[in-house]
Amino acid sequence: MKISEIHDANRKTVGRTVVHFDAVESTNETAKELLESDVEEGLVVVADRQAAGRGRHGRAWASPLGGLYASFILRPKEAHAWVLGLLIGMPVVKALRHFGVFAGLKYPNDAVYQNRKIAGILSEGVYRHDVYHVIVGIGVNTNVDLDKLPPEVQPKATTLKREVNLFVANEEFLDYLLNQIDDLYSRYRNTRIEFLLKDYRGQCTTIGKDRVIGKAYDIATNGALVIADDQGAKREFFEGTLEILK
Repeated sequence: MKISEIHDANRKTVGRTVVHFDAVESTNETAKELLESDVEEGLVVVADRQAAGRGRHGRAWASPLGGLYASFILRPKEAHAWVLGLLIGMPVVKALRHFGVFAGLKYPNDAVYQNRKIAGILSEGVYRHDVYHVIVGIGVNTNVDLDKLPPEVQPKATTLKREVNLFVANEEFLDYLLNQIDDLYSRYRNTRIEFLLKDYRGQCTTIGKDRVIGKAYDIATNGALVIADDQGAKREFFEGTLEILK
Protein backbone atom coordinates (compact mmCIF):
# COMPACT_ATOMS: atom_id res chain seq x y z
CA MET A 1 0.00 0.00 0.00
CA LYS A 2 1.28 3.46 -0.90
CA ILE A 3 1.75 5.63 2.18
CA SER A 4 2.73 8.94 0.61
CA GLU A 5 4.12 10.73 -2.42
CA ILE A 6 6.52 13.61 -1.79
CA HIS A 7 7.78 16.19 -4.30
CA ASP A 8 10.94 18.28 -3.97
CA ALA A 9 11.47 20.81 -6.78
CA ASN A 10 14.88 21.78 -5.40
CA ARG A 11 16.51 18.57 -6.63
CA LYS A 12 17.81 18.43 -10.18
CA THR A 13 16.73 14.87 -11.08
CA VAL A 14 16.99 12.17 -8.43
CA GLY A 15 14.40 12.47 -5.67
CA ARG A 16 12.15 15.12 -7.17
CA THR A 17 9.38 12.58 -6.56
CA VAL A 18 9.54 9.97 -3.77
CA VAL A 19 6.81 7.33 -3.54
CA HIS A 20 6.66 5.62 -0.13
CA PHE A 21 5.13 2.17 0.37
CA ASP A 22 4.67 0.25 3.60
CA ALA A 23 5.73 -3.09 2.05
CA VAL A 24 6.61 -4.38 -1.43
CA GLU A 25 8.07 -7.55 -2.86
CA SER A 26 11.11 -5.57 -4.07
CA THR A 27 11.63 -1.86 -4.61
CA ASN A 28 13.48 -2.63 -7.88
CA GLU A 29 10.54 -4.66 -9.15
CA THR A 30 8.08 -1.96 -8.11
CA ALA A 31 10.16 0.63 -9.98
CA LYS A 32 10.09 -1.58 -13.09
CA GLU A 33 6.29 -1.84 -12.84
CA LEU A 34 6.03 1.94 -12.65
CA LEU A 35 7.95 2.20 -15.93
CA GLU A 36 4.80 0.95 -17.69
CA SER A 37 3.31 4.37 -17.00
CA ASP A 38 4.84 7.74 -17.83
CA VAL A 39 7.04 8.40 -14.79
CA GLU A 40 9.75 11.01 -14.56
CA GLU A 41 13.44 10.22 -14.44
CA GLY A 42 14.77 10.20 -10.90
CA LEU A 43 11.57 8.89 -9.34
CA VAL A 44 12.34 7.07 -6.07
CA VAL A 45 10.50 4.08 -4.63
CA VAL A 46 11.04 3.56 -0.91
CA ALA A 47 9.53 0.86 1.30
CA ASP A 48 9.52 0.08 5.00
CA ARG A 49 9.88 -3.64 4.23
CA GLN A 50 10.63 -5.94 1.31
CA ALA A 51 9.17 -9.43 1.12
CA ALA A 52 11.65 -10.53 -1.56
CA GLY A 53 14.58 -8.12 -1.55
CA ARG A 54 17.41 -9.14 -3.88
CA GLY A 55 21.14 -8.69 -4.12
CA ARG A 56 23.50 -9.72 -6.92
CA HIS A 57 23.10 -13.13 -8.57
CA GLY A 58 19.54 -13.32 -7.24
CA ARG A 59 20.68 -13.67 -3.64
CA ALA A 60 18.12 -12.70 -1.01
CA TRP A 61 18.58 -9.39 0.78
CA ALA A 62 17.16 -9.51 4.31
CA SER A 63 14.79 -6.58 4.69
CA PRO A 64 13.48 -6.37 8.27
CA LEU A 65 11.49 -3.41 9.50
CA GLY A 66 13.80 -0.52 10.37
CA GLY A 67 16.15 -0.75 7.40
CA LEU A 68 16.20 1.61 4.44
CA TYR A 69 15.13 0.10 1.11
CA ALA A 70 14.91 2.34 -1.95
CA SER A 71 15.21 2.22 -5.74
CA PHE A 72 15.35 5.00 -8.28
CA ILE A 73 14.88 5.30 -12.03
CA LEU A 74 17.57 6.77 -14.28
CA ARG A 75 17.73 7.26 -18.06
CA PRO A 76 21.45 7.54 -18.86
CA LYS A 77 22.60 8.37 -22.38
CA GLU A 78 24.61 5.14 -22.58
CA ALA A 79 24.07 1.59 -21.31
CA HIS A 80 25.92 2.17 -18.05
CA ALA A 81 23.98 0.11 -15.53
CA TRP A 82 27.13 -1.55 -14.20
CA VAL A 83 29.17 1.66 -13.95
CA LEU A 84 26.31 3.58 -12.35
CA GLY A 85 25.96 0.83 -9.77
CA LEU A 86 29.60 1.37 -8.86
CA LEU A 87 29.39 5.16 -8.74
CA ILE A 88 26.26 5.24 -6.57
CA GLY A 89 28.33 3.53 -3.89
CA MET A 90 30.14 6.81 -3.31
CA PRO A 91 27.11 8.81 -2.09
CA VAL A 92 26.03 5.81 0.00
CA VAL A 93 29.41 5.82 1.76
CA LYS A 94 29.30 9.61 2.10
CA ALA A 95 25.90 9.39 3.81
CA LEU A 96 27.11 6.69 6.20
CA ARG A 97 30.13 8.79 7.11
CA HIS A 98 27.94 11.86 7.58
CA PHE A 99 25.93 9.97 10.18
CA GLY A 100 28.93 8.58 12.01
CA VAL A 101 30.03 5.34 10.32
CA PHE A 102 33.34 5.66 8.47
CA ALA A 103 32.50 3.07 5.82
CA GLY A 104 34.38 2.15 2.67
CA LEU A 105 33.53 0.57 -0.67
CA LYS A 106 34.07 -3.12 -1.36
CA TYR A 107 33.97 -3.84 -5.09
CA PRO A 108 31.53 -4.03 -6.71
CA ASN A 109 28.44 -3.11 -4.71
CA ASP A 110 28.94 -3.19 -0.94
CA ALA A 111 29.53 -0.55 1.69
CA VAL A 112 31.50 -2.04 4.59
CA TYR A 113 32.60 -0.97 8.03
CA GLN A 114 35.43 -2.92 9.68
CA ASN A 115 34.93 -5.65 7.06
CA ARG A 116 31.23 -5.95 7.91
CA LYS A 117 28.60 -5.20 5.28
CA ILE A 118 26.29 -2.31 6.13
CA ALA A 119 24.77 -1.50 2.72
CA GLY A 120 24.39 -3.04 -0.74
CA ILE A 121 23.54 -1.77 -4.21
CA LEU A 122 21.85 -3.56 -7.11
CA SER A 123 21.72 -1.85 -10.52
CA GLU A 124 19.75 -3.28 -13.45
CA GLY A 125 19.44 -2.08 -17.04
CA VAL A 126 15.97 -2.50 -18.56
CA TYR A 127 14.18 -1.42 -21.74
CA ARG A 128 10.63 -0.12 -21.69
CA HIS A 129 9.00 1.19 -24.87
CA ASP A 130 12.42 1.18 -26.61
CA VAL A 131 13.89 3.46 -23.93
CA TYR A 132 16.85 2.32 -21.84
CA HIS A 133 16.50 2.75 -18.08
CA VAL A 134 18.71 1.91 -15.14
CA ILE A 135 17.05 0.88 -11.89
CA VAL A 136 19.37 1.30 -8.91
CA GLY A 137 18.31 -0.32 -5.66
CA ILE A 138 19.90 0.44 -2.31
CA GLY A 139 19.54 -1.42 0.97
CA VAL A 140 21.04 0.11 4.11
CA ASN A 141 21.04 -1.50 7.53
CA THR A 142 20.01 1.64 9.37
CA ASN A 143 17.71 1.11 12.38
CA VAL A 144 18.02 -2.67 12.43
CA ASP A 145 19.00 -4.86 15.36
CA LEU A 146 21.74 -7.23 14.23
CA ASP A 147 19.83 -10.23 15.60
CA LYS A 148 16.98 -9.45 13.18
CA LEU A 149 19.23 -10.42 10.28
CA PRO A 150 19.58 -14.10 9.25
CA PRO A 151 22.03 -16.02 11.48
CA GLU A 152 24.35 -16.77 8.57
CA VAL A 153 24.58 -13.05 7.76
CA GLN A 154 25.18 -11.67 11.26
CA PRO A 155 28.95 -12.42 11.54
CA LYS A 156 29.62 -10.46 8.33
CA ALA A 157 27.15 -7.61 8.78
CA THR A 158 26.59 -4.54 10.89
CA THR A 159 24.02 -1.75 11.21
CA LEU A 160 23.96 1.98 11.73
CA LYS A 161 22.03 1.41 14.96
CA ARG A 162 24.79 -0.87 16.27
CA GLU A 163 27.65 1.49 15.42
CA VAL A 164 26.16 4.92 16.25
CA ASN A 165 24.83 5.95 19.65
CA LEU A 166 22.47 8.63 18.32
CA PHE A 167 19.21 7.62 16.61
CA VAL A 168 19.12 8.48 12.89
CA ALA A 169 15.66 8.50 11.32
CA ASN A 170 15.37 6.80 7.94
CA GLU A 171 13.70 9.91 6.54
CA GLU A 172 16.70 12.02 7.54
CA PHE A 173 19.19 9.51 6.14
CA LEU A 174 17.26 9.18 2.86
CA ASP A 175 16.97 12.95 2.41
CA TYR A 176 20.74 13.38 2.79
CA LEU A 177 21.45 10.37 0.57
CA LEU A 178 19.19 11.56 -2.25
CA ASN A 179 20.87 14.97 -2.25
CA GLN A 180 24.25 13.24 -2.67
CA ILE A 181 22.98 10.90 -5.40
CA ASP A 182 21.37 13.82 -7.23
CA ASP A 183 24.70 15.67 -7.22
CA LEU A 184 26.59 12.53 -8.34
CA TYR A 185 24.17 11.90 -11.22
CA SER A 186 24.52 15.51 -12.36
CA ARG A 187 28.31 15.02 -12.41
CA TYR A 188 27.86 11.74 -14.28
CA ARG A 189 25.93 13.48 -17.05
CA ASN A 190 28.46 16.31 -17.37
CA THR A 191 31.83 14.71 -16.55
CA ARG A 192 34.02 12.17 -18.30
CA ILE A 193 33.51 8.76 -16.77
CA GLU A 194 37.27 8.38 -16.18
CA PHE A 195 37.23 11.21 -13.65
CA LEU A 196 34.36 9.70 -11.69
CA LEU A 197 35.99 6.28 -11.64
CA LYS A 198 39.15 7.92 -10.31
CA ASP A 199 37.09 9.15 -7.35
CA TYR A 200 35.67 5.64 -6.94
CA ARG A 201 39.13 4.09 -6.88
CA GLY A 202 40.09 6.41 -4.04
CA GLN A 203 37.29 5.02 -1.87
CA CYS A 204 37.46 1.35 -2.93
CA THR A 205 39.01 -0.77 -0.19
CA THR A 206 39.42 -3.69 -2.62
CA ILE A 207 42.23 -2.06 -4.62
CA GLY A 208 45.58 -3.46 -3.53
CA LYS A 209 44.11 -6.50 -1.79
CA ASP A 210 45.41 -9.96 -2.66
CA ARG A 211 42.98 -12.24 -4.45
CA VAL A 212 42.66 -15.96 -5.00
CA ILE A 213 44.08 -15.58 -8.52
CA GLY A 214 46.10 -12.41 -8.03
CA LYS A 215 45.89 -8.85 -6.79
CA ALA A 216 43.07 -6.38 -7.31
CA TYR A 217 44.92 -3.85 -9.45
CA ASP A 218 42.49 -1.20 -10.69
CA ILE A 219 38.97 -0.30 -11.87
CA ALA A 220 38.74 -0.09 -15.68
CA THR A 221 36.77 2.65 -17.46
CA ASN A 222 34.02 0.10 -18.17
CA GLY A 223 33.66 -0.58 -14.44
CA ALA A 224 35.43 -3.95 -14.46
CA LEU A 225 37.77 -4.99 -11.68
CA VAL A 226 41.30 -5.46 -13.06
CA ILE A 227 43.17 -8.42 -11.55
CA ALA A 228 46.94 -8.82 -11.96
CA ASP A 229 48.30 -12.35 -11.53
CA ASP A 230 51.74 -13.36 -10.27
CA GLN A 231 53.22 -13.01 -13.76
CA GLY A 232 51.89 -9.47 -14.16
CA ALA A 233 49.17 -10.39 -16.66
CA LYS A 234 45.97 -8.38 -16.19
CA ARG A 235 42.39 -9.56 -16.65
CA GLU A 236 39.05 -7.77 -16.26
CA PHE A 237 36.20 -9.18 -14.19
CA PHE A 238 32.60 -7.98 -14.03
CA GLU A 239 31.10 -10.79 -11.97
CA GLY A 240 32.03 -13.26 -9.29
CA THR A 241 32.18 -13.44 -5.52
CA LEU A 242 35.08 -11.54 -4.01
CA GLU A 243 36.80 -12.77 -0.89
CA ILE A 244 39.59 -10.59 0.48
CA LEU A 245 42.37 -12.75 1.84
CA LYS A 246 44.51 -10.01 3.37
